[in-house]
Amino acid sequence: MAPPSDGRNARGFAADAETERALRAGLAGRDATVQRGRLDAAIRTLAAEPAARLVFFDLDGVPEPETAVRKLASVCAFGTVMIAIGSADTAHLTRTLLRGGVADYLVKPVAPADVREASAAALDELPERPYAGRVIAFAGAAGSGVSTLVTAIALGVARNGRVASVLDLDPVSGPLSLLLGTEPVGDLAALLASLDPGEPSDLEEPPLDPGEPFGLGQPPVGPEEIDSVCVPARPGLLLVGYPPAGPPPAAPAPPAVQALVEGLANRAHTVLVSGSPDPEVRLETMRRADARVLLYEPHLLSISEAARCLALLGREHPAILVQCHPRAPRGALSPAQIRYALAERRPDVVIPFDRALHAASTRPAKARSPRPGKAWRKALRQVIERVIEGPSLAPP
Repeated sequence: MAPPSDGRNARGFAADAETERALRAGLAGRDATVQRGRLDAAIRTLAAEPAARLVFFDLDGVPEPETAVRKLASVCAFGTVMIAIGSADTAHLTRTLLRGGVADYLVKPVAPADVREASAAALDELPERPYAGRVIAFAGAAGSGVSTLVTAIALGVARNGRVASVLDLDPVSGPLSLLLGTEPVGDLAALLASLDPGEPSDLEEPPLDPGEPFGLGQPPVGPEEIDSVCVPARPGLLLVGYPPAGPPPAAPAPPAVQALVEGLANRAHTVLVSGSPDPEVRLETMRRADARVLLYEPHLLSISEAARCLALLGREHPAILVQCHPRAPRGALSPAQIRYALAERRPDVVIPFDRALHAASTRPAKARSPRPGKAWRKALRQVIERVIEGPSLAPP
């Protein structure tokens, strides 16, 4: 059998519709083919077609997984990476599969983010990073719904038993603290100033390579320093931001922000960063994140900012493009005009206008947030599936 080709071609087999959808979404962008089929169908298909570099297969309904994996491996070329999916969640099964040559085992329900992460890890495409959590950076024009989206995702992470840290870099309005009903604590400006490495002199070490994480070579952020600026907003949800009192602080240095982000990402499963008005800080935070979410309203000014950000990020740092309708659609551009302004780039997710959220934003905050409609929650779930590791979170 011929060895796997140099292309990133992948094959996926799913025993159920939900897993099939996750494979299709998670393998989007690769030369991949996904079909409904159990393990016996995968063996027959792979034996009759050119070899793939990556194969996802479903173990549900297989009585002897170890024997089945050996049969699958026998029809795959040397160098093909096999990733199993199944409903059983036991350490014994996982060890058995890994000993049998499987690179990874994903337990159902599987999210598209699981598939993307497993694919990148299996093909050695994940960049080295000095932290354990997942960093998601958000950007968008004022009023485009960034704060509402960040809050909804953070609450979803916390409700599902994981820890989320929200870093609000807006030094003036602090919208996330208003949405979460919690005021920031400590002196974030002083902490970021202490983490600023300053301009290197001729006698100092050369600057970091552009592709190297900021945190490598920088002094770590101590737990006491992180505790001094973290305030619990909900169980499992921490907020870091500028306190409302005092004069607006100077823009922090990008390496200082990244050092703080990495410190937070070693204490939380997910870190969500947004709000910086400084273009350099915003761009570098987006570039260094594990996932990037770029929001825009269907209005020319907002779309122009999104197009400029996409151009600066380039193909090396792809962003999830979200078209958001936080206000009534009066005066919005048509779909054809939006595609033209974005050079035919289509949004990955469209978040519809929701009257309940719009009404809540125009009156003082209440103790209980309104529940958005079904279409809004469905769009939120689509964003979550693209940026969060693990099973899909239930939206608020």
